[in-house]
Amino acid sequence: MAYQTTDSIYKRRSIRSFCKDEISDNDLNFILSSGLSAPSGEGIHPLELIIIKNDETKEKIKSFYEWAGFCTESPVSVLVCYDANKILAAGYDNDDLGKLDAAACIENMLLRATDLGIATCWTHALENADDYRHLLGIPKNIVPVALVVMGYSDQPFVAKDQFDKNKIHIDRW
Repeated sequence: MAYQTTDSIYKRRSIRSFCKDEISDNDLNFILSSGLSAPSGEGIHPLELIIIKNDETKEKIKSFYEWAGFCTESPVSVLVCYDANKILAAGYDNDDLGKLDAAACIENMLLRATDLGIATCWTHALENADDYRHLLGIPKNIVPVALVVMGYSDQPFVAKDQFDKNKIHIDRW
């Protein structure tokens, strides 16, 4: 199966309106595998993913995080987290590495989902970490970074090149 990564890069958009059509387990696993195949600083691989399909759980997320409220309209969301203990054990004294690894994972998932015709929206979760921990039984050492909401959209994927040569600086500002 050939994928057009360039097309996905230009077509991917944040979508907040979804059809209720289910994402197949095969497609979801392909998206998750793509995310977990992202580069990881020092090869630590601290990421953990929580799949959220339960409507009641999604309603509770909506109650404490209004910016992710549209997750109730989607068939599945993925809470991307990292294990702070793995980062500390590797000798790092802050959690920047976990956030960077999560961002790389999320971008891979967004692009793979777009390849498969699945719409996505990346919402941050850091300020609601304790709410997510309480709701989902997440241990203290696991840090929620972002909720990726996904599903099929009735909106077409339209390619848009956002290149702006004025944002490119060579050798210095």
